[in-house]
Amino acid sequence: MELEKEHRRDELLEMLWRLSERHDTTLTSLRRFDEEQRYEGYLREFAHSGYVRLEGERIYFTDKGLARARDIVRRHRLAERLLVDVMGKSAQETEEVACEFEHILAAELVNAICTLLGHPTTCPHGLPIPEGECCQKEQQVVDMAVVPLSRVAVGQEVRIASIDTQDAHQMNRLLVLGLLPGAHMTVLQKYPTLVVQVERRQIAFEESIGNQLRVWQKVC
Repeated sequence: MELEKEHRRDELLEMLWRLSERHDTTLTSLRRFDEEQRYEGYLREFAHSGYVRLEGERIYFTDKGLARARDIVRRHRLAERLLVDVMGKSAQETEEVACEFEHILAAELVNAICTLLGHPTTCPHGLPIPEGECCQKEQQVVDMAVVPLSRVAVGQEVRIASIDTQDAHQMNRLLVLGLLPGAHMTVLQKYPTLVVQVERRQIAFEESIGNQLRVWQKVC
């Protein structure tokens, strides 16, 4: 499928997802929100491709269409969170760039961004972000193995699970230091400052940052 056609499909599925959140996936509702009158033409095209099903006025996702819609909305809303939380953009500035991101982010990068942001549940506009596999795995282990770095004993090797901060400056600082989800490190000292070793580097920072870094106590 050529790139332009994929974009048309994804735009339609994203619009239908938004309408489903309003519990109003009908042709009338689609026409009301489709100011340029583009999506109805796409609708019939992709109904033939097995992404949606039309029954009179009602529009239904097929299993294939629902999976793709969920994925594209997840990508879009995580991209918005990244732009706001890490890059310092306002929520109003995110739409155009997020639309580009949603088409180009590889699945593993989407999960990495989600983990980096601490598995957010809503976008900057307050809309729910569909869960991914990384969120479900985090939920399964968080009570048993994931703790703030500040609670880890000296000498213990850990792996970063997520970064729990909404401070863009703080997030950028941690990224520059290489403290990314998945990074391994060893706690060397806790007082008077927290010192860790990442590869061959020793990094010192205040306890407040240790509270923001959530780590797996058992390296896996």
